[in-house]
Parts: sequence; structure tokens; C-alpha cells
Amino acid sequence: MISLVPGSVQSVAVETFGEYAKYGAFTFSAAIYATMYAFVAVLAGFLFRKELASKSLYALVFATAIPTTIGLGLQWLLSPRTSILSVLFGWLIASTLTIGVNFAYAAIVIYPALAQLDTAIALTAAEGEGARTRLASRRGFLKKVTVAAAVLAVAGFLSQIGLSLFSGQPVVRTNTPIPINNPPAATGLTFLPAIFRDPRISDLVGSEVTDNRIFYRVDIDPIPPQLDFDQWTLKISGKVNNPYSLDKSGLMALPTIDEYAALECVSNTINPPSALISNAKWTGVPLGTILNQAGIPAEAKYVVFHCADGYSVGIPLNRAMKPEALMAYKMNDQVLSNGHGFPLRAIVPGIYGMMNAKWITEIEVVDHVYFGFWQERGWSNDAKIKTTSIIYYPPSDANVHGPIPIAGVAFAGDRGISRVEVSVDGGGTWNEALLKPPHSPYSWVLWAYQWTPTNIGPYRILARAYDGTGKAQDPTAMPPFPEGASGYNIIEVNVT
Repeated sequence: MISLVPGSVQSVAVETFGEYAKYGAFTFSAAIYATMYAFVAVLAGFLFRKELASKSLYALVFATAIPTTIGLGLQWLLSPRTSILSVLFGWLIASTLTIGVNFAYAAIVIYPALAQLDTAIALTAAEGEGARTRLASRRGFLKKVTVAAAVLAVAGFLSQIGLSLFSGQPVVRTNTPIPINNPPAATGLTFLPAIFRDPRISDLVGSEVTDNRIFYRVDIDPIPPQLDFDQWTLKISGKVNNPYSLDKSGLMALPTIDEYAALECVSNTINPPSALISNAKWTGVPLGTILNQAGIPAEAKYVVFHCADGYSVGIPLNRAMKPEALMAYKMNDQVLSNGHGFPLRAIVPGIYGMMNAKWITEIEVVDHVYFGFWQERGWSNDAKIKTTSIIYYPPSDANVHGPIPIAGVAFAGDRGISRVEVSVDGGGTWNEALLKPPHSPYSWVLWAYQWTPTNIGPYRILARAYDGTGKAQDPTAMPPFPEGASGYNIIEVNVT
């Protein structure tokens, strides 16, 4: 059900709930199913309302068949892009589960309910109005008890176990424009310009490299794949001269590089920023090394990543062959976690996070433009990262007194950042900020501007960045769907 929702609707969900939108979608799908089962129950009660005891078997078949048909229909729609449904064994398992769940629902809920209702009707007819009143009272009480017990059970499950049980992903938001490490990492502040040593932005400087635990994630499933690296293989196929496969030992034998690179989700908003951007050190094998071993013919155009969760996405061959395109298996010197793509993911600077596939099991070279999971739902297939600047400090609506630092991050993918400017008068005049040297051309850039307000009262603060070519970010306010958000990050503060 989730995968059938149009990209424009999914975009609203991600903008609203950020990296936890998938849980909201999962809950919404569950609610839709619960509503469907309730409808089936009501319909069964209506159709078999006469001679209920004698027709309860028919009601059992009816209440099993309707949701089973819907479930199998959804499986059929999903089968072209869900690996487990591409084989007979997968269909048998999924179909058996669907039929079993629906039969259990009908047998436990519908069948006895109709039989009991038939008995209750006979009882009330025999005993008169008094018995009918007592029976109705008991039914009302039992219904309330049942509903209350169900609500308490669900609430207790969610509060005590939490969604993080399913994915290992923290569900506590920092409520900041970018992820902030807690506690911030040591950064050698002594050697930085004075403004970057201001304690008010020390947590920003200390979070230049994002901790793995709070690095943003947006996945298509609530539960990430669980892969065994010792059993894992990477298949290199398609329009190549020498198809082959790599296992764990073969991958580890290839020469590796370390690379700092930021990732940004195409759904990252600007006003307010939704913190769907992070920066890390990646370790892995250049994608070009893997492709060159297979031999690339002249007709090849796109490199497609196929993933264990059924996700796929393609990038142009010329981008895949760039030296910075990486097949990473470490993140900040630690082996990738399940949530971040263990055992292998793509890091391709310059394009949004949706193009940087996780849990990769196959690399296919094709001779045509490839449209992946999100592209089929209307998202950009070019996915070039737009130049963005984000204000971290001061927070919006804060009461401040000067002098104070105005600071944040800027990012333009693989184009780098050449300049950042800050306006404290709503865009009337602009002042150049100081840039902290980035870890690499593919990292975000920390910037800061020392501001001494001249008057008390409200101020409207804007920031804009210029990429490495000197081109300014687009000031036009646009939502993320379908090519990524644009516009200036704007905050308002009050000087006291």
C-alpha cells in the first residue's frame, strides 16, 4: 500500500515527519486495513443477519475471501519490484500468510460472533424486554472493556518497545536545522578563528562530522534488511564485457579510499529546515574500479543499483566513473550499520540521497536511461543537489543581545562552496561570512558571521551561499517535490 502512493503525497509525508515518515505510512496502512476488516465484519453481519447460526459457515468463507483477494491483488501489483515475490517460494509464503491471517480473523471474530448473536436473539425473544435490556447492557460493557484493553495494549507496546525496535533508528528528534552530536566531538578549536571558538556555536563545530547514531535516514520500509556479510555477494551484470560476482573477501581485497561527503535528502526543506542532511567519513572501493574489472562497452549509459529491500536506482555512467563515486562499507571508521546499508552502499557526491543506494546486492549496467523507485513516482532522475545555506545559530524566534555569531552550514554537492553571505535586514544588504575549511570538496561547509546589532527590536535574518563556480543559490522558494527545495533560509530574532 505504501509503495502505491504517488510521490507528491509521499513528499508531504517526508516534509512533515522527516526520516520517520515511513513509520507514519506504516501506521496509516495499518489503519486502512483495520477499517477494511471492520467493513467486512459489518457487511458479513448485514448479509447473514437472518438464520445466523445456519449461515455462519458461509460468513466464515466470505470474511476470509474478501480481504484475501485484496491482499493477493496488492501482492500482484508489488511483484515486479519485490524480489521475494519474483519466485514461486516467495508467493507461496506470502499467500499462505495472507490466507492464514484472514482465516484466523474470520474464525476468531466473525464466526463465533454470528453464532452468539443468533443465540442472543433467540434468548431475548424468549425472555422478553428485560432480558433484552440486560443483554444490551452487558454487550455495551464488554465492548467498552475490549476497546479499552486494545487501546491500552497498543499504547503500551508503542511506548515501551517503540519504533526503534524495528529499525535501530532513534525516534527522538533534535529539533535543530541539522543533526547535532550529543556530546559534540572534539575538534581542536584552538587552531580555528575566534568566531568558531565561540561557545554558543561549539556544538555546531563539534558536529561537523555527524555521529552515526543521528545521521539522517529515509528508507522505503520500516524494517531494514538484515544481511549476512559472509553469505553476501555483489553481482556485476548487464551491458558489461565480463560479468562477475564479488564476495566479502573479494571486496575487501580491492584497494580502498577514505572520503568525507555529505548526504542530503531530496525532501529536505528550507523553511524550516528538516535536518535531512548529514556529513560523514566513508571508506570503500571506487565504483569505477569495480566497473572497470567488468569492462564497459561503448553503448553503456546508466549504472543501476539493485538492493536487498527491493529498491533500485540508476545513475549516469559518467558520474559512476568519477573517482569520488564510492562503494562504501565503513562510516566514520565503523562498519556500516544495518540502518545505513550494511554491508555495502553507494556514495556518489553531487546527487541527492535517494540516488545513493543502500544494501546493494547487484550493479547492473544498461544501455538506456533508468528510472528507479522514486523516479517512477515523479521525483527527479537528474537529482543534482541545489546550493543551500542553513542557519543554525541563533535559533528562530530567539531573544538575543550582541555581539553574537550567526552561523550555519552550506552545501552544494560536488561543486563546493566559495562564499556565504548573511543579511540582517531582510535581504536589503549582505555581509560576507567566514568559512571554515571543509574536510573535502564533497563535505558541507561551516560558516559564521559576527553580528553587532545597532538597535533593539525584531530582525529578519537570511543566508545565501555561492557554489564553487561562483553561482548563487536560487532565491525562489520551491517545495522539495520533485527536484529538491530552493529559496533562502529565513529566521526572525528579537534583540533585547
